[in-house]
Amino acid sequence: MAPSPSRVAVVYNPLKVSGDEIRRRTEIRAARHGWTDPLFHETTEADPGTGQAAAAAAEGVGLVIACGGDGTVRSVARGLIGSSVPMGVVPLGTGNLLARNLDVPRDAVDRALHVAMGGRTRPIDLGEVRYTDGDGTSHDDVFLVMLGAGMDADMIAGTDDDLKARVGWLAYVGAFANTLVRGHRIKVEYSLDDGPLVQTRARTLLVANCGMLQGGMVLLPAAVIDDGQLDVMALRAKGVLEWAEAGAVLAQHTVRHRVRSLPGSRAPADEREQRRTPPVDFRQGVRVHTRILEKPASFQIDGEDCGTVTRFSARIKHRGLMVRVPN
Repeated sequence: MAPSPSRVAVVYNPLKVSGDEIRRRTEIRAARHGWTDPLFHETTEADPGTGQAAAAAAEGVGLVIACGGDGTVRSVARGLIGSSVPMGVVPLGTGNLLARNLDVPRDAVDRALHVAMGGRTRPIDLGEVRYTDGDGTSHDDVFLVMLGAGMDADMIAGTDDDLKARVGWLAYVGAFANTLVRGHRIKVEYSLDDGPLVQTRARTLLVANCGMLQGGMVLLPAAVIDDGQLDVMALRAKGVLEWAEAGAVLAQHTVRHRVRSLPGSRAPADEREQRRTPPVDFRQGVRVHTRILEKPASFQIDGEDCGTVTRFSARIKHRGLMVRVPN
């Protein structure tokens, strides 16, 4: 088939929207915005969108729209790596994290299609990650928002799917409270770029491309989606006072702390020294290497439960993806 830059393809998750509905809405909106002959690719359990997006790009379309939850969006983005085809987003999941960070309308198919077909194209950063799971198997993946090991992944794994379907992101509240009470700190070491190796115990270690979570909570205001940087946060609070201090830092968005260690220095191993470290540690870099030092930790990518992890390396691909956003 000859390339047609005016043609649009939709990769949709049939568990989130019916094929008839997305076809009808897409065809109406395409006619209004001058897009021709829409193509439709349904995701499957075996391929949640990567192969479909790559096939659409190979067919020469001018736009690929990911229609589904964060998993579908991430999979479509992976299929577009190396192409110049922009991605539109019709967010129909629970978190809709990328859509939140890009101000794309959520749970409104027509409005999201309007942005995808009539908005502007914006380059954003793309995270690439290689990780080893608890069974020793290596995986390669991408992330658009953030990945994490520890408490945040425990929360995602502990959230009931039926409850998510009924109440959306509020379902995470109960799981968060349970994790907060019962959760443990993981022993982890990590380094950014050519910086010093940090060894600590943390409730969670987050690696972020952008910083907004469910409910509009901005966890990492310094995380900008096109700055070519990863923002790493280690939340290592223990005890009431440290939790209160950590909560104040996060609630007030005072993300100004940066560790200024001397080259070649290591995080202190002495417990008295660790008690003097802040309960929240923020760092920035292009690459991060992480190793879990005790038993495997829970792991999540863009809000999706990925089992457990023993080590991972992530890097940022500066402006590696083109996305359609509001004008």
